[in-house]
Amino acid sequence: MLVPLLTRYCGLDQRRAFATSVAVILPLCLLSVAIYFMRGGLDLGAAWPYLVGGTVGGWLGGKLFKGVRADWLRRGFGLLLVYSGVRYLL
Repeated sequence: MLVPLLTRYCGLDQRRAFATSVAVILPLCLLSVAIYFMRGGLDLGAAWPYLVGGTVGGWLGGKLFKGVRADWLRRGFGLLLVYSGVRYLL
């Protein structure tokens, strides 16, 4: 929801809006970690594979898709959404 809002109302281009929306995720994740840690529900052993996978995947994705045109990224994301919707319904 943030990307369309940033492009339409703030006038950001697609890439900058996407990067900004991804940057918003970090403070939210840090807040969630702090809350789970204070409540004693943080299991780092279970989270470790997701942390490593997310870090490596984010770095690789940034390197691999840097030169891809925005319209192709938009189409790929649309296909991913359609695929996810079909999987959800089945």
